[in-house]
Amino acid sequence: MSQVTSLWHTLISSPNFVPVVVAGAAASYAGAWGAQVAIFRRDQRREVVATLRAVNAAQALCFSIGNSFMALKKQHLVAMLARFREMEKQFAEFMEKRQAAKEAEQPEKFLFQADLHTLPISKVPMDRLETIVFEKLTLDTKTLSLVIAVSTAIDALNTSTTARNDMIAKWYEGPARPDDEILIRYLGIPFEGGADETYKQMLFAIESYCHDCIHFCKELAEALTKHGQGVRRKYWHHIFWRLPKVAKADYSAPEVQELLPDPKDYEQWHKGFASEPTKWQMVKDFCSRKKKGD
Repeated sequence: MSQVTSLWHTLISSPNFVPVVVAGAAASYAGAWGAQVAIFRRDQRREVVATLRAVNAAQALCFSIGNSFMALKKQHLVAMLARFREMEKQFAEFMEKRQAAKEAEQPEKFLFQADLHTLPISKVPMDRLETIVFEKLTLDTKTLSLVIAVSTAIDALNTSTTARNDMIAKWYEGPARPDDEILIRYLGIPFEGGADETYKQMLFAIESYCHDCIHFCKELAEALTKHGQGVRRKYWHHIFWRLPKVAKADYSAPEVQELLPDPKDYEQWHKGFASEPTKWQMVKDFCSRKKKGD
């Protein structure tokens, strides 16, 4: 019998052989399992940190885009639309006085000053925001729809602004027009051949689309904050991960509140996204159905 065979028979006959082998195998398995858990935790932390950083990047872009349209409204649209509506009011009062005047009296002339300066085309990093939202984040349907709504509003605003700028350029570059013709086209005043409200409707469309951009940017910023905070709450028990804090846009300043559109104008849009019932609501609905069945 060789020495190896003799050693093997000695180990088998030993009463400590089986426990030693089992302990060694268990230690090897535990070590391999622990290594896999460590790798999984490391990759999971990287994914969570990347998600929160993407949320903050999207927040920064969203705030920048919304701020651009609030600046457009504050610097150009508020005063322009106020003067336009005041001119409409003054012209209506002028026409009332003119109709009430006696035929012998010489009718007065309506003096006006039109705002014919061009508006800037909004250039915002919407493509970058869409890349982050659609490729780096997993968001619900409503939040994704908010991104689409912002993009659609920006395109519509720029299209309307370009059309208005082109119309004003034609007025300047074309042949001289009588003041009455400019006034009729500027205010959209009805005349014998109908009414040309192109400029008026275009101006109000710019205001409406600017409001859409501001509102949907604000809603998107709040939705991104909610998503980021949900991710942090999900992994709050990993106290050693040092997760990035979620950015939050602040719209509480009085000067900002004045620029925000009325949320009631968008209630119909939000009604299209009914929230899913919670488990407690499902239990209550089930119990109420059972009670009605009895």
